[in-house]
Amino acid sequence: MAEETYRKVTAKVESEWYPYHENEWFTHTDICIYFQWDAPEIRKALSQKLWNDATRLAEPILEKNNKAFRLVDKTLEEVDWEGANIDDVYKIKMPYDLITNESFSFEDYLYIPPGALIVIAGASNAGKTTWLLNMMVRNMDDFEDVVYFTSELSGVAIKRRLNPFEEWYELRKGDGKPKFKVFDRESNFHDAIKPKYSNALVFVDYLDVNNEAEYYKMKPYLKRIKRSMLRGVAVVALQKNPNVDDAFGGKNLRSDADLYIAMDFGKIKIIKAKDWHEVDPNNKKYSFSIEHKGSMFTNIRVIHEE
Repeated sequence: MAEETYRKVTAKVESEWYPYHENEWFTHTDICIYFQWDAPEIRKALSQKLWNDATRLAEPILEKNNKAFRLVDKTLEEVDWEGANIDDVYKIKMPYDLITNESFSFEDYLYIPPGALIVIAGASNAGKTTWLLNMMVRNMDDFEDVVYFTSELSGVAIKRRLNPFEEWYELRKGDGKPKFKVFDRESNFHDAIKPKYSNALVFVDYLDVNNEAEYYKMKPYLKRIKRSMLRGVAVVALQKNPNVDDAFGGKNLRSDADLYIAMDFGKIKIIKAKDWHEVDPNNKKYSFSIEHKGSMFTNIRVIHEE
């Protein structure tokens, strides 16, 4: 019975805890609370599992520090910096005012490399979908494949949102087919991306978890999306509370992003621009309005701090 309990605990921890807690310290209590393990025999089996993984293996998979544990990560990926082409970057275009040509000027100073992850963390109904659709139509001619994953919009809703763009953009190829594909999907985006769309411009609208107790999964989900990209670029929308910089899941979600933008009603802030030139766009703020049936960004202005 004890051996069977140990096997079940081991399977649960290795499949549903370890993969989501890379680079984090955790305790026996953290795991018990998450899985709601109260039975003494299960708690004992978990203690033995953590102890074995930290001390009994020839190459321990856990590091132990008092009552806390951390997964050991020995993976190394060598960077071929000598063979890199410094001009191998994308000129990713952000939304702009189609009437006045006023733009979010930070786009002029960004280097977006192949395989990049762009995060748009926005409050509910602040304009995340409008931002992603604008980015899609502005950049769709620069990628062979453009893919938009939506978890909320029906075909009718997508068409209604895209119709206003046809006044300024040609959304179809010469054969009459759209320049992009739209898929209904709400989870495991990395499975759908790799390998078919690893070189595409990919939009995820939006990435979420089932409840607050699973916010810790956000970072590995983002990491998996980024690792799915080869020469493509992924643009992922996340939810956040109004007037805070970070999405649900916390500040650690910034680490994998090449560009991280916080969006609130009528304003954005550049939280992280990893690679830039000439002018540092980090912490720059802009105000805007959304008009023309909810499709166009207008009145774009830099917010100057007093």
